[in-house]
Amino acid sequence: MISKHDANARTCPYYSPNKQDMKYYDNKDEQCSQLYYEQFRDEWLIECQKLVDEHVRNYSWEQSLEISKGRRYDKIMSVHHDPERGSERVWAFVDKTNGDILKPATWRKPAKHARGNIYEEDRMLFVSHSGPAYMDTIKSYYGA
Repeated sequence: MISKHDANARTCPYYSPNKQDMKYYDNKDEQCSQLYYEQFRDEWLIECQKLVDEHVRNYSWEQSLEISKGRRYDKIMSVHHDPERGSERVWAFVDKTNGDILKPATWRKPAKHARGNIYEEDRMLFVSHSGPAYMDTIKSYYGA
């Protein structure tokens, strides 16, 4: 007889019976610790917040980037602190397994192709105050 635990392991692609089982890899496919990943993610997020702050400095509201942790992806939320009409939206996703920066496709799901990597030196190349760039921008940059 198959236990509920075994059945879930086969049917759910992101199933992990223990959160400690998450494996983190850097841009050279070398395994790294969760702390190492979080350090790079936080440094990248500080750089992103600087871009956002520069953009909204002439407006009457404030905007902050906040992390919502998920199983595989960290969701980066853009939160508008406007007393009259505050709102939030998904700004980006970061893949915990390899550090890829992803544009959101929906509220819960990232788009397919990476827009950069938090471990790379040029990680801000395709990131603006509004989030990761569209693929058209990246293709035109490389002349495709």
